[in-house]
Amino acid sequence: MSGVLRKLAPESIRLLRAIFAYRTSPVAAFGRYWELYRHRSFAPDEIHFFQLLDPRLTSEDLARVVSKEELLQLQLRLNAPSLHNLTEDKLRFHAHCIEQGLPVPRIFALFDLQGAAEPSVETIDDPVALDRFLARIQADALIFKPVNGVNGEGVTRLQRSSGQWRDTEGRTVDGKTLASSVASSGYQRWMFQELVHGHPELCALSKTTGLQTVRVITAVEPDNEVKILAMRLRLICSDVAFDNFNYGTTGNVIANVDVDSGEIFSVVSNDHGVLRYIESHPRTGVRLLGYKVPQWNSVKSLAKRAALAFVPLKTVGWDIAIALPEPTLIEGNVTWGILSGEPRLGEIYRYLQTLQR
Repeated sequence: MSGVLRKLAPESIRLLRAIFAYRTSPVAAFGRYWELYRHRSFAPDEIHFFQLLDPRLTSEDLARVVSKEELLQLQLRLNAPSLHNLTEDKLRFHAHCIEQGLPVPRIFALFDLQGAAEPSVETIDDPVALDRFLARIQADALIFKPVNGVNGEGVTRLQRSSGQWRDTEGRTVDGKTLASSVASSGYQRWMFQELVHGHPELCALSKTTGLQTVRVITAVEPDNEVKILAMRLRLICSDVAFDNFNYGTTGNVIANVDVDSGEIFSVVSNDHGVLRYIESHPRTGVRLLGYKVPQWNSVKSLAKRAALAFVPLKTVGWDIAIALPEPTLIEGNVTWGILSGEPRLGEIYRYLQTLQR
């Protein structure tokens, strides 16, 4: 069987299942599938995750959704690729934030097996030096993550207990084991970052010590006015150390938050590969709809400051930790991904198109 057939066979089965599930015409279903795939760049997984073959969806409903590829191409036009390292390289991002007076977690050291030094931070390049660093660092908890990582890949919480360091899974780690994991990770440069403790109220909400962040989408208009386009609270639903959603494959959920009131108005999860709306936290059972996020005005203020500090980038998704005594900026994302469950995504997309002019 050729490679093309190997891809087509399972997708054909999935399409047939959708036709039966929606009790729709095969001709109508395939016509919509082709329109979404060929003309709007929706990936098959997106079509099924967002249930776009449901015949109850009108043309107005379909105008409210945007494919990841459509959004990505627009973001690349708004944010010049030559400027992406301002946010995507976490060391450069950190240095720029410090220059601009924005609150960010401290970076203790850089681990790079190739020994590429950074002038602003200690560089470690072998397991022995790494063991020395872990022995002398004046902290009992650290975040270890790749400098250019995405979607929470590789993010590890290190905790010191009885003189030993343990990772997120409770396994004992040292310089040798960390160096080995780096060598096989696909990421060359990793950094040791200060652990930011989340707001106690949010920790209790999810029964977690992991950091839960708010993704705030900003746009900067030609007159340097900053608009907040969307805000979403990422909630951890297991013992993982990160809050990434990634279409719900992580088990976490996304709470969409009203920009003006700070209250959650919808929550989305993944139910066997399909987007589902829920009302309560899957882990704790706490009702989420109507929940008001702590430090709401401070979060918005920090996002606006960051947006102006990173001009000429026009639109960024800021990951902000709600923490004591104040919110802390964790990351910026020039390609901030699909806003799952956000009913205004189509409207946001069309507004961003006007900023190209």
